[in-house]
Amino acid sequence: MSYILGDITLPNPKGFERETIEKGITLETLDGTTKKDIIQRKERYYLNYEQLTQTEIANILSEYNLKTIRNFTVAEANLTITSTPVHIDIMRRAYNTPGNEYREDIVLILTEKK
Repeated sequence: MSYILGDITLPNPKGFERETIEKGITLETLDGTTKKDIIQRKERYYLNYEQLTQTEIANILSEYNLKTIRNFTVAEANLTITSTPVHIDIMRRAYNTPGNEYREDIVLILTEKK
């Protein structure tokens, strides 16, 4: 059971969401019917992490700092996402335990390349 991004295995997220993004247009005709012309659909994945160590953050940033498309795969008992090329974004980074050991909360946004 794992979440893989590029060359690293991600820790299991505290929260995982996915969003479908559609490019297209919706038209309403004169007779009142609605038609939808969809050009493209792709997925966006949100991975929420809490209290990651600086080593775990460094691993994630190593993929993020490549500034290129990376493959994302999920192989869980009840969820499988085959290798999908994604763009990596970081929504936010929060330091929730300052002091001797900084632990971070981070939200990764992975958007399919399509």
